[in-house]
Amino acid sequence: MWGTRGESATMVVMPKNSLQIKATPAAQLHFGKVIFPLRVFLGVTYIYAGLLKLTDPNYFSKTAPSGVLHQMQAASAHSPIAFIVNHAIEHSTLAGLGIALGELLAGLGLLVGIWSRIAGLGIFGLAASFFLTVSWGTTPYFFGPDSVFMAAALPFILGGDGGYLSVEAMIRQRVQRDAGVTPGATLSNKPLEDQIQRRTLIQSGAVAGGLGIAGLVVGAIGHKRNTGNITATPTPSATLTSSATPTSSGTAPSGTKVATVADVPVGSAFQFTEPTTGAPAYIMQPKAGTFLAYSAICTHEGCIVNFDKGNNIFACPCHGAQFDTASGAPTRGPAQTPLQKFTITASGTDLYLA
Repeated sequence: MWGTRGESATMVVMPKNSLQIKATPAAQLHFGKVIFPLRVFLGVTYIYAGLLKLTDPNYFSKTAPSGVLHQMQAASAHSPIAFIVNHAIEHSTLAGLGIALGELLAGLGLLVGIWSRIAGLGIFGLAASFFLTVSWGTTPYFFGPDSVFMAAALPFILGGDGGYLSVEAMIRQRVQRDAGVTPGATLSNKPLEDQIQRRTLIQSGAVAGGLGIAGLVVGAIGHKRNTGNITATPTPSATLTSSATPTSSGTAPSGTKVATVADVPVGSAFQFTEPTTGAPAYIMQPKAGTFLAYSAICTHEGCIVNFDKGNNIFACPCHGAQFDTASGAPTRGPAQTPLQKFTITASGTDLYLA
């Protein structure tokens, strides 16, 4: 019997041959020891990833190639969840901050053993979002790391940290001792068990909040120190789009091959990746032998525009802006400036971006 303040608690004794669904404390601790190296690796990795983003001034830059805005714009070109990415682009700073804080808090929680199942779920969710965006085009899939991180997070979602070197486990043990209960004992007194769970949740939540605040302070200090070190970003040439007629010489012009003539039938648009920034762009062939190229990035909030073949326009799905396919000029707001134009040169059956 255990209990204080008039509360009684009874240890549940299971028959030797009965099936026990819940793992014993010893089995949980063994699980925690076995999985501890993976826990340290994931915790340190995600803490580092979060702090790296928070302290990198280029990460929140609207122009840096390594910034979250450009990363999302590039991912939108091939991601199966492009419709989600496209709307996140218009709030890129907030989305980037959420990613960085999510990595930091999930890593801290897993490393110190606070709300480990939630931390594991957070790591899985972050890795899954990266897998469906930046890693989606990786072939074969195991060349990308994000599917591995998804698999590595599953044991913690299913089993937590096992109570090994876990702050939450230590908090629970202290709460149990304060309630007059032997740590690790199985109780049949539900009110007492609920009280222990509630106190453990409150105290572990306070520790989690303190860790989160500490991480934010470190990130804010690092970001402030590095704001003067923003990398200058090369801006793609804003030359007017040229009409290009395939040459008969067969000599390849200077530039980067981005498509073939067969990729762009007359009256259609072909999406490609602009090599300088990695952002999506379109090539069009309005009439035979004439090729036009535009950035796919809306000049209002940076969302990715779609080609509407029926109306022969570029349309932004975020705020309704529309652009003329002949000039790239906005025909309906809120965008006020035309789409970025690129020079395309055709040589034989290939198309080159100058």
